[in-house]
Amino acid sequence: MLALYSVQGQAQEAMPKVFLMGENEKAYEQLTQDYAQSLLEVCNNDMDMAFEQWLDMVKEMEKYAEKIKFDLKGVKLRLHVFWAADGKIDHIGYLLRSDSRNINTAELSAFFSSFINRYKLNKTSEKKFSHYTGATFPTFVEKLSE
Repeated sequence: MLALYSVQGQAQEAMPKVFLMGENEKAYEQLTQDYAQSLLEVCNNDMDMAFEQWLDMVKEMEKYAEKIKFDLKGVKLRLHVFWAADGKIDHIGYLLRSDSRNINTAELSAFFSSFINRYKLNKTSEKKFSHYTGATFPTFVEKLSE
């Protein structure tokens, strides 16, 4: 068990807070195992609640980008966010989609690094968790009434 913990610790240390997916596959694989619980599970398998949590975070990203005058418009990417049990973001992995606006990845990584220090999810859990999906900026989502 101690060896497994050591391997997990090494993977986390090897992986920066913000990273481009595909650059360090072994460490990324280890992160996905270490944060195996999903955001959906943290939300008691309530898809609406999980979606609202995700959407709130993406909207906060947009608000923060506007505040610091960082242009996210036209950015389309795959995001893999890894949260600590207390809801703080430990890591963000991303991959720009081929139909995304061209953006400097060093600047985008710096933006995400700064965002991580300012954001905390409203949900907590007994253990670490993650969520992987796409994001497009600006975010236009409207909930349809039933």
